[in-house]
Amino acid sequence: MKQSPTLLITRGCTPLGLALAQAAAGHYRIAIASDDTHTGNALCRRLHEDGHEALFIETIAGEVRDIQRAVNRVLSRWQQLDVVVNLPGNMLVGPFEAAQTQQWQTLASQQLMQVVNSSQSALTAMKKQGYGSIINVVPDCGLLPGPLTSASSATYAAIIALTESLNSELANSPVNARAVALPLYQEQAEQLDATDPLSQARYKRKTRDSLNTAASLSGDILAMLKTPEATALHTPCASTRAQWRLKRWFTKRWDKKMQQRGRRYRRKGTGESS
Repeated sequence: MKQSPTLLITRGCTPLGLALAQAAAGHYRIAIASDDTHTGNALCRRLHEDGHEALFIETIAGEVRDIQRAVNRVLSRWQQLDVVVNLPGNMLVGPFEAAQTQQWQTLASQQLMQVVNSSQSALTAMKKQGYGSIINVVPDCGLLPGPLTSASSATYAAIIALTESLNSELANSPVNARAVALPLYQEQAEQLDATDPLSQARYKRKTRDSLNTAASLSGDILAMLKTPEATALHTPCASTRAQWRLKRWFTKRWDKKMQQRGRRYRRKGTGESS
């Protein structure tokens, strides 16, 4: 009997990770890497009760040895690693000058370097077995940088560039790397760090008002996995694609829109802006 492919989800106990694991369980054997032991073990129990194969691996974001151990655990358990999905951590929002050096360093070490370390470990294993796919998921501010997201936009733009560069290196290889840019979604209110209360409130409202959910976006990621394409960058949501087209093709209109938004956000003495 042919075995199901294996899927390793880093930050698998985030709302998006939990939704993706549940959506993919009927198609993949699932490995969850996270520092949330309670949630991870509870998810694996539910998947086991539903007749699915699942494995929880405790890891700390940004720790090289942890992600290598996670890859080794998957290979030891199932002898193959078909797909790694690297999910993002918390977004940092707020005025540029209010973001502290430590916050920038945390984004670099726990998000950018997490993707670097995970991709390197997965790539080594996938090259040996002769196939595999690395999926790096980022908020779409990495494509569409706007006011109050300088640190997050820079970090996620770097992950997109890393992925596109890696994918080009793997052109003649059965292994591929792809980036997926997703819009804000409702449950992301749990994954926001802010430099100030107003920025926190503003972005929490933006996530609450979003039409996207972790479940809908996990479905988009899963659909992309089923239909691999040659392009390295994917924007499965219509809202992100529309904004990306505006930024690429109508640059002046895009710049004017972002500047107007920036003026609203910077206006002193006013309440929340949309």
